[in-house]
Amino acid sequence: MELPEDLAFERLTFAEKYHRAVPGYMRRLCNVYEAVYERFGGAGLELIREVSRTYGAEIGMNVRKKGNLKGVTQVGRYLLKVFDMVSDDWEVREFDEKQLVIAVHRCPYPFSRDEICRAHTCMEQALVTTLDENLEYRIGRSIPQGDPFCEHILQDRSAGRAR
Repeated sequence: MELPEDLAFERLTFAEKYHRAVPGYMRRLCNVYEAVYERFGGAGLELIREVSRTYGAEIGMNVRKKGNLKGVTQVGRYLLKVFDMVSDDWEVREFDEKQLVIAVHRCPYPFSRDEICRAHTCMEQALVTTLDENLEYRIGRSIPQGDPFCEHILQDRSAGRAR
């Protein structure tokens, strides 16, 4: 539809809209989480965890309908695609068939409280265990905890725990 001349403006490409809008949405989500936590305390954190777990499990079930992903390599590749959708400031620090460690240098949300970050990442935990119950997803280092980067660890449960 063509706009009247007085209302005309330069339309952005989809990529331009995405790069302008998504960071704002992520900050807004972070602000909502912080408000829920400030208002409801531990019950608010549990609500964030519950919503995040449900969302992660739903994504996992949708992925499983298209084919099973198993093991650190297949699930890790999918997880990297998820990370790449929200940020380009990540790197693979370690990788073998038993463990994948992803370092994120700038939180895309950006969380300032570690407890909110960990409640939010229940989404990734639920996604991973829905895809392969033999895998574990956890946070090692954390920017909101004062570390220089966040460490997202995907590990085969039989491999033991690394820091």
